[in-house]
Amino acid sequence: AVKQWYQRRVRVEFKKLDVVYDSTEQFIKEYWAIGKPDLTIHLGVHPGENVAVECQCNETVYTRLDVAGKVPPANTWPFMESSLPLKDVVYRVGEECKLSRDAGTYLCQFVLHCSLTHGNGKSVFLHVPPVNTCPAGETVKTVRKIITEIFSSLTR
Repeated sequence: AVKQWYQRRVRVEFKKLDVVYDSTEQFIKEYWAIGKPDLTIHLGVHPGENVAVECQCNETVYTRLDVAGKVPPANTWPFMESSLPLKDVVYRVGEECKLSRDAGTYLCQFVLHCSLTHGNGKSVFLHVPPVNTCPAGETVKTVRKIITEIFSSLTR
């Protein structure tokens, strides 16, 4: 799969974000403005057993404090959807993943909200299960399939 991505001139970057609203929002805003990616794929851990493909952000008032003890300055965010064909992606990947319409009310959904806002809808958030629920190797295979399907859907 990585070879296919390389042939398509895909640049993959990894960045660990702190559980802090301000720095996360600033990083995402700058990344979209300076890096100008075609899309972003964010990952975070959730207590489920499958990979959840988050396709939208619900209207949210963020009230949970981050590790710095703060909420976002503009803590009311609107409903937003990804412009990527995620329903089709999940259908093609199969039962290893599920489409989710609820990314939560904490930093995972906040990351997706910021990325959808600054990236004109070209983002997705993948919630992956913890390693004690699903072996890491299986999760990696599923995430690869999802990413491959996303890229394939963009060239169809």
